[in-house]
Amino acid sequence: MLIGITQELPSPGTAGIPSRGTIHRGKPTLTVTKGPLQGQIFDLDPLPVVIGRDPECDLFLNNMTVSRRHAIIEKKDEKLVLKDLGSLNGTWIDGKVTDRAELTDGTLVQIGTFSMRFHS
Repeated sequence: MLIGITQELPSPGTAGIPSRGTIHRGKPTLTVTKGPLQGQIFDLDPLPVVIGRDPECDLFLNNMTVSRRHAIIEKKDEKLVLKDLGSLNGTWIDGKVTDRAELTDGTLVQIGTFSMRFHS
């Protein structure tokens, strides 16, 4: 999990572990392209991955614009799907607010102040 911006600790879950500068081919990732953690890459393996402001989430985004349990990425019929979990500020996929969307290589995901690019 990430606490603030500068300190890295292992996540309670096994997903959402940040790495720096290396995209792991063959494993899905989210790369922060804009926001407090710009440049950070998160592995999305194993699935499902819960994203939120709660430190117990698999992918911890420590910002008040992110709900405690904001969204989940899971596998459905061999495809990765992101679902909003009733967040206050919504989840944006490629510039549109959505409750559910299939993720494909290059999809832009915005959660709170974090813009992230999905890579399969």
